[in-house]
Amino acid sequence: MKKSVLNWFILLLLFVVALQKMHCQRSDLSFGLAPNYRANGYGISLSANYYHTVTDYFQLSLTTTFSKEQPDAAVEYPYEDYMANFGYFTTILTWPTRGFSVFFGGGASAGYERINKGRPEIIHEIQIPESGMVYGVFASFELDFFLSDSFSFIAPINGVYHFNSKVDKSMLLLGAGIRWYL
Repeated sequence: MKKSVLNWFILLLLFVVALQKMHCQRSDLSFGLAPNYRANGYGISLSANYYHTVTDYFQLSLTTTFSKEQPDAAVEYPYEDYMANFGYFTTILTWPTRGFSVFFGGGASAGYERINKGRPEIIHEIQIPESGMVYGVFASFELDFFLSDSFSFIAPINGVYHFNSKVDKSMLLLGAGIRWYL
């Protein structure tokens, strides 16, 4: 009985590996996960790419950042940004023999800015703003280093500008993560 289960498991494993190798060359989708660094904080981004052509793709990314604002030496309060970015990317540099590509893109950004855990108050005569919706634009460079047919190391550099942000209208996010091609 144990030998039979082991044989079926090995056969299933070989089938999945072979299917992945066959399918990864034809995939139109990829998913990425990249922790981010920003001034006075950190974040994480989840992205889904739909490849329009071999060199261009649409990206939907969900990003959460955590940071602190210090308008005065005596006052400091936390805030979080929850964003959804939708944009179009194109290849600006590729080196297929080395497995390296650089993409540039941009698009719309919208989300919610939660300031001081949702509590507007006055601290040392400084009014802490209210939380609210934010909208704007983003631009991004993505460095892509292929590790295998299915995985690559990514290093996104995102610049985000929210027109109606009450704390930080512009932010720079530096990330490093992994992308999985279906």
